[in-house]
Amino acid sequence: TFHPTRDLVLDWSPDGKDVLFRSDRISALGGLTRLFLVPPDGGPARVLPVPRGDLTSFSPDGSRIAYLETSQEFRTWKRYRGGWSLPIAIYDLKKNTYEELPKTEGMDLFPMWHSDSIYFISDRDGVMNLFSYGLQTRETRKLTDYAEYDIKWPSLGPDSIVYENGGLLFEYDLSSGKTSNIPI
Repeated sequence: TFHPTRDLVLDWSPDGKDVLFRSDRISALGGLTRLFLVPPDGGPARVLPVPRGDLTSFSPDGSRIAYLETSQEFRTWKRYRGGWSLPIAIYDLKKNTYEELPKTEGMDLFPMWHSDSIYFISDRDGVMNLFSYGLQTRETRKLTDYAEYDIKWPSLGPDSIVYENGGLLFEYDLSSGKTSNIPI
């Protein structure tokens, strides 16, 4: 991209034809980010039809996104319970529909769509842990049970989620549900 404001890469489109990024390039107020797609070879960026967007993940077929309107991943406070704590939402890009995942008063961050589940981290129990929301069952499940350090910076791969906890890297295997330390 060739715009003077900050663009932050979030994901690839499922077909690999576009890079998804967030930017405040068209915000008159500044600080409110929108979602854009751009081909990896460059060219004009195309804005997605949501009024605000931040951390985002595509559904496997690319027809929907799981996203947050604003995110607090760079904030220095912990266990925030105010108005910036927004729900993870699903937006259907073809049908122009919006729905929210069930929300508690905790912070839900980093939506990651895999198969028929949306994975995310949440501090609803006091410490950021990994959760999943089943789109078929409509149930939220807690997948890790850290009590001392928050999970930070989770990243979804084809069959696992890698994250940092207490200065160490861990891998959560999506098929087995087991967590293992990644030795460095």
